[in-house]
Amino acid sequence: MTDVETLQRENEALKAKLRKIEELSIDKIKVELVSLQCICGRDPLKHGLRWIDWESDYTFENGAKCPAWRQELGELGYLVVKPVDAEPFLITATATGYFVNKGYRIGQDGASEINYERNGDVYPTLLALIQSKSQHFSSFIARSLREEMIALNAASTATAAASVGAPKQSPSKPNSAAKDGAAAAAAECDASMNSNAGYADDDDKVDQLEAKRNAYLKKKDERKPVASGKPIEPSNKWKQITPDKGADAGHHRKREPSPIRRNARSSHSPRTNLRSRHKVLEESGDESADSSEEEMQDKRQDSEVPPEQWQIQKLVKYLKAGNQTATIIAICSLRDYDLLNENNQLAIRNVGGLEILVNLLDTDDPKCKIGSLSILNQISNNFVIRKTISELDGMRPLVDLLHDDHVDVKCLAAETIANCAKYAKNRRMVRKYGGIRSLVRLLHPDPANPDTERIAISGALALWTCSKSQKNKEAIRMAGSIPLLAELLKSPNEKLLIPVVGILQECASDDQYRAAIRSSGMIKFLVENLSSKNEKLQAHCASAIFKCAEDAETRILVRDFNGINPLVALLDSIGNKELLAAATGAIWKTAQDMANVNAFNRLNTIKKLVSLIENQPEDVLVNVVGALAACAKAPEGRQAIRECGGITPLVGLLKGTNQGLLVNVTTAIGASALDAESMGIIDRLDGVRLLWSLLKSPNPAVQASAAWAISPCIENAKDAGEMVRSFVGGLELIVSLLKSDHVEVLASVCAAIAQISKDEENLAVITDHGVVPMLAKLTQTRHDRLRKHLSEAIARCCHWGNNRIAFGAAGAVAPLVKYLKSPDPEVHRSTAQALHQLSKDPDNCVTMHEHGVVQLLLGMVGSSDTVLQEAAAGTIGNIRRLALASELARGKK
Repeated sequence: MTDVETLQRENEALKAKLRKIEELSIDKIKVELVSLQCICGRDPLKHGLRWIDWESDYTFENGAKCPAWRQELGELGYLVVKPVDAEPFLITATATGYFVNKGYRIGQDGASEINYERNGDVYPTLLALIQSKSQHFSSFIARSLREEMIALNAASTATAAASVGAPKQSPSKPNSAAKDGAAAAAAECDASMNSNAGYADDDDKVDQLEAKRNAYLKKKDERKPVASGKPIEPSNKWKQITPDKGADAGHHRKREPSPIRRNARSSHSPRTNLRSRHKVLEESGDESADSSEEEMQDKRQDSEVPPEQWQIQKLVKYLKAGNQTATIIAICSLRDYDLLNENNQLAIRNVGGLEILVNLLDTDDPKCKIGSLSILNQISNNFVIRKTISELDGMRPLVDLLHDDHVDVKCLAAETIANCAKYAKNRRMVRKYGGIRSLVRLLHPDPANPDTERIAISGALALWTCSKSQKNKEAIRMAGSIPLLAELLKSPNEKLLIPVVGILQECASDDQYRAAIRSSGMIKFLVENLSSKNEKLQAHCASAIFKCAEDAETRILVRDFNGINPLVALLDSIGNKELLAAATGAIWKTAQDMANVNAFNRLNTIKKLVSLIENQPEDVLVNVVGALAACAKAPEGRQAIRECGGITPLVGLLKGTNQGLLVNVTTAIGASALDAESMGIIDRLDGVRLLWSLLKSPNPAVQASAAWAISPCIENAKDAGEMVRSFVGGLELIVSLLKSDHVEVLASVCAAIAQISKDEENLAVITDHGVVPMLAKLTQTRHDRLRKHLSEAIARCCHWGNNRIAFGAAGAVAPLVKYLKSPDPEVHRSTAQALHQLSKDPDNCVTMHEHGVVQLLLGMVGSSDTVLQEAAAGTIGNIRRLALASELARGKK
């Protein structure tokens, strides 16, 4: 019996070991990922996938690529796959296998996050999963396996023929196996090309596919198996090969191995890209993220080798020779190529030219420095080049050259920094090496130097790019840039004004910058340049005003400097979307001031804004609708929106998904609902139902904005009670939002409940849904905005049944007494009304009296606000009557 138990234990242990071996680990996933990345690229004939990589570059200490709370569920990481013939999808890798999740969704903070829910079957391998999702990938794998089998069969046939002494075949006639293999490959290639014709990119035209197919068949025909009876021996011809002169010249001194001297494939391998992106994330966590376009450029493989690469390679060899004359000639020859062409840029990098160009920056010859800088300045427009310069520590010599006495060197160095600083790590390096102060010094005016303006333009361009980092913004301000920028803003030169205003536009998101811009008098010049003939300058000025107008003082200054008229005039620039987005944004923010709203309404601005609602990009729409919402604060604005037919397109936008746009649309509709006729149109278009549906949004800002809009809709609707009851589950939904953790959502929902409670049937329904204990639980808040609407809701809910007693039993009375100490008079009014209703219950009167409500209300009885006055007097009267009744009862005893 003991032997049987031992055997069972050993079997269980063996099974456990086998399960552990079968389980996936992060190392196994990486091996399979790297193998799939080897067949990624843009050519459908040569590659099975566009790209595949980790969803996040961050790696936790245990090697996993997912947060700890997901690791507890057995997950190891997430992969993003872009097939050739389908949309990208997100894969979850777990210890038991792979499955496709539901991609991305909008989180509570408005940002996108992963929807971890499984959306399909679990597969044991990544290969099997992708084969099930992509027909092209499946056929590519099958074709590759068939080609391997054909090659193996051909080789085995040749070996067998050689072993039996078969006669050697003629070179012009391949054996039958090779011919069959070529024919099969040709058929597969035809099928692949036909299946991929529908989704080929612009850079993979049909004629290019045909040319590649012919070249592929030619290579297949040239592959002939060796049928010789002689054993294969290594060739000795390599001994006769001698290096060319350029190579001899390049080897006259020993050089350190270049960190970028590698072949084109390895330089762009997904593993290298992932490691370098992870390194950037660790070293420059304070920097802002690079654009998605640059990330896509970093992921993709190198394109076909350009024919000019061999000439460029020869010129780079001359650069390595060390001869000054040869170096200058090679630089001049390189400049004759189109250095804005991506193939030429990557060719210079692939043959080690970037390292040489960066090294030349440390020479003493100004001609070499100018030539090297002129090339770097052009090719650094490429993201891959900028990243490689970062790996070579190229920002250090560039920053050092800002102190050079030669004007051309100084300007070219600053312009090259302007390009390189588009990469986050390079921005960090500029600050680390003291480049921010050096660039700010270039802005200093020097009357004795005729090139002052040119130097200032180059310095401003570099600072503009560097200002995309929050820490760099602070460094620019601490370097004393504000007075220099204010002085340069007076210049009539548009080439100088554009980067100067660009710096202000980037930095205006900071409170300290906005205050400095306002105090240094720059708003006046920003407003003046709105009338410039240069649309790019106009766009940057309008964008700077857009950000600066967050402050009330700036909004007044824009009006004082006559900025309203030019902003409205910019709305006619329909063709320039960038300018239109900046102008509408500036109008939106400046319209937060009622005096500006009246000015906009006098200029017929609303008609122009309504015409821009349709056929515009979302960034323009967000600003347009925000401006309409601001203008609708005035009765004239609401009337103008209705007369211009703006209600219908606004209601239509409630069906969108852009979170910022939904916030502005709900605000605009809520403001328009204050107009009775506009409310009628909103009701006919089923706008209230759409608003109610937005209460289900996961975004708290959308929830709050929708609830704020619902309140005026209920208040001004003709049959509000019946309308609200017609929404199935609507009352339960709005009561459930009282569990939210966001103060703005709670305040808006309390305001809506105060309006809903005006109808007795609706009040009875929400009471059954438990509105009383939920409201009572919120009374401990310290936010005056929530206190005001919470008190109104409590006052309204006291009109049904025993709700007054329920509020007292839930402990809502004592906290309400403290609201009377708030400095906000509106809180006093709503609280007094709530206390007046609650004081109709004797127990509540006792609680109020014990917490000193009488002394607080006595001072409010003499208020000029009649509503507050009556509520305070009524509460005191109820307390006094209860006291008299108590005294009479004791007297009778």
